[in-house]
Amino acid sequence: MPHRSFRTRFLAIMAFVALAVSCGGGTGTGDLDKIQVTMSQFEVSVTNTSGKALMEVVAEIEPAGPASHFTARIPRLENGEKRSLAHTSFTDRDYVPFSARVTKASRVTVTAKDIDGKSYQVQVPFKM
Repeated sequence: MPHRSFRTRFLAIMAFVALAVSCGGGTGTGDLDKIQVTMSQFEVSVTNTSGKALMEVVAEIEPAGPASHFTARIPRLENGEKRSLAHTSFTDRDYVPFSARVTKASRVTVTAKDIDGKSYQVQVPFKM
């Protein structure tokens, strides 16, 4: 029978590992092969790799908490085209621009439809 302190240490380490795995930065989800989203300190870049033109592209910064979402719209994004959106081009429903100093963001969601009407969605964690 293992020593009591060994069991306590083992359980503490396993709890820490489980917490680290669940809270890790994570990767994006959704149609990552069709839409690529990259972030820098001042902008969010959206690249169309779907093979078709995308219509009604909506990029959305989702805050951590009950605040309203900040959106930016791109009417059309051609195949292979990359569009960079400054953080200040994202606005909430009252047209207040996004500021990382005021709002803590949790993730970026990009939704779009191709010219055939098929919908795509990508979610990536917000990183600065």
